[in-house]
Amino acid sequence: MLSLRKIKLRNPLADKSQEDRTVLLICLAIAFVFWLLVKFSKDYTVVREVELSYELPDTKAFANSPPKAVFVNLKAQGWYFLVAGITGKDFHLPYRVPDRSFFGLTSAQVRSDLEDLVNDKEVEITNLLFDGFRIVLEDRLEKQVPLLSQYELAMLPEYRLVDSVRMFPDSVWISGPRSMIEPINYWRTDSLVLSDLSQTYQGQLPVRLAEEGMRVSPASVQVTVPVERFTEKSIFIPVEIINPPPDSIRLFPDKALVKCVIGLGNYNSLRAEDFRLVADLDKSRIQEGKNSVPLELLKRPDYLHSVLITPRSTEFFVIKSSTTQEEESATSENQ
Repeated sequence: MLSLRKIKLRNPLADKSQEDRTVLLICLAIAFVFWLLVKFSKDYTVVREVELSYELPDTKAFANSPPKAVFVNLKAQGWYFLVAGITGKDFHLPYRVPDRSFFGLTSAQVRSDLEDLVNDKEVEITNLLFDGFRIVLEDRLEKQVPLLSQYELAMLPEYRLVDSVRMFPDSVWISGPRSMIEPINYWRTDSLVLSDLSQTYQGQLPVRLAEEGMRVSPASVQVTVPVERFTEKSIFIPVEIINPPPDSIRLFPDKALVKCVIGLGNYNSLRAEDFRLVADLDKSRIQEGKNSVPLELLKRPDYLHSVLITPRSTEFFVIKSSTTQEEESATSENQ
C-alpha cells in the first residue's frame, strides 16, 4: 500500500485539472504528427520483389524454366512505401513471348520496364538483382498416359478386396516441352494409405504434381476400393470324363467337394454350373496297374479365393460292353 501511494504522489498529472490534461494530449498529438512528417520525409532504400509472367504461343514451351521474379532496390521517401503498403501495391511485369526458337530478357530491358511501371520521378532504382537470360523454345507436346496407382491397404479380419482398385479416369493428359514429354509412358498418383477397411471406399486421389514447365490434367481422380466380407462355401461338383476309351467308364467318386472363400455378394448366386471339373483319362496311370486319375479344375469364377478340391483324384472302372466281351471270347477260341 505504501508503494502505491508513492506512485500516486509522483504522478505529475495527479494535481492537474481535466482541461490541463486535454491541452497536454493535444500537444502530444501535434508533436507526433510533426515527428511522422520528419520521419517519412526521409529517403529509404527498400528491397522489392517483382513478379515476372510469360504468355507463350499455344504451340511453344520453354526448354528450361525462366525466372518467376527478380529483386530490385527502390529508393524513395517513406511516404511512398507507406502508401504502397496500405494500398497493397504489387510489382508485376508481364511479357508476351514471340513464336521464335528462343526468348530472352536483358537487365537493361527489365530496368526500363520497371521505370515505366513505377512511373514516379521521386522513386529511384538503385540496384537490380538480375543478369538477364536466354532460353530455347521447344514445340509443345501433349499426350495421354495411363495412371499408375500406389496404395497400401489393410482390411479388418474376414474382409478382402472384391475386385481391383479402380480409378476414373484411369489416364491423364500431360503437356510441356517435347524433350520432357516424349520419354514419359505413365504417370503416378499420390500414395493411398487406408487401414481397418470394412466397406467399399470412394474418394479423390491426387496425381503427382508436374515438374516445372509441365502441366498435368486432371489434378485428381476418383478412386474406388471395393471391399466386402468373405466367408467359406462348400459345393459338390460333378466330374466330367474326357478322352474316354470305347468302353463305358464309371468313376468313384463321380463328384468332388469344392471349398472356396467367397464374398457375401456372390454367395447365393454360386452354382455347380459355374465350375468345370474333369478327369482326363489320358493322364491316368493304368500302365502302372493303377486306376486312379487326377482331377483338374478347368473353370471357376474369378471372384473366388482359396479354392480347395476334395478328393484330388478319383478312381475309374472299365465296364466292357457285350460286343467287346464276344470279340474277346472269339479271340480266345481261335487261339
